[in-house]
Amino acid sequence: MKPATCTRRIEFDAAHRVMGHEGKCRNLHGHRYAVEATFSATSLDPLGRVVDFGVIKERLGQWIDTNWDHTTILYDKDAALGKAIATETGQEIFYLPQNPTAENMADYLLHTICPELFGNLPIACLSLRLYETPNCYAESHI
Repeated sequence: MKPATCTRRIEFDAAHRVMGHEGKCRNLHGHRYAVEATFSATSLDPLGRVVDFGVIKERLGQWIDTNWDHTTILYDKDAALGKAIATETGQEIFYLPQNPTAENMADYLLHTICPELFGNLPIACLSLRLYETPNCYAESHI
C-alpha cells in the first residue's frame, strides 16, 4: 500500500503584528485563521484510517485553542507591546521566536508543536497550511 494522508481543518481568531513590516501589517490587527494539517501513515489502522480526525482535533485543536485562539501572537522581540496589552487588557500573549507571519506560524506548528503532540503515534504531519485570510495562505512541509 502507498502511504495515505488525511487533513483536518481548524479555525481560530487571533491578533498579531509583523515588526518591521513596510505596510499596515506593522500595526496590531486580527485575523480569522484556518489551519489545514495533513498527516500520513505508512499503513492504515485496523479501521482503515491514517488517524481518527477527532485525535487531530483533540491534540492540535486543543493546543491552538489554549495557546493561540483569542490571543495576541507576537515576535518575542516585541515584548514591550505584549506587556502593555497584557497589563491593559489582561489578555494572553503568545510569543513566537520569529515574526508572526503566516509562514513562520505554519513552520512553528509543523516543526515544533506537531512533533510534541503526535510523536507517540505511528503518523507524521507532512504539511501544514495556515490561512491568514480566505485568499492568502502559507504552507510548510517536512
